[in-house]
Amino acid sequence: MDYRKRIIPDWTWIAIFLIGSISVFLLPYPTLTQRTIGFLLPGVTLFYLAMKYGGVGGGDIKLTAALGFCFGLYGLAVILFFALVPACLYAKVTKQKSVPLAVFLWIGFSIYISIIFVNGLLVAG
Repeated sequence: MDYRKRIIPDWTWIAIFLIGSISVFLLPYPTLTQRTIGFLLPGVTLFYLAMKYGGVGGGDIKLTAALGFCFGLYGLAVILFFALVPACLYAKVTKQKSVPLAVFLWIGFSIYISIIFVNGLLVAG
């Protein structure tokens, strides 16, 4: 939906935030401190950039903050690395200044989960 209409429905970031909230009690990592920093740092930074320069949508801010809370600051850093590289390439190839960030966050998330899954298989096997 972000790619076609440039809209991120509220249910997406709310669902991710709720999953992160439940996993606080089920998983020892990331810690609540890492989750809180992962929530606040990108949320505040992107909000500041949106207010000062524009170009960052509110849905992108909320989605990134929810991902930061769910996966912690370090997990979010990996997701953003694998999301922003293709996003920059997309912007350069299409010569667009505005990029549907949720699409690329999904790519980064998919790569991050794949890495965790493969590491889990290697450790278990």
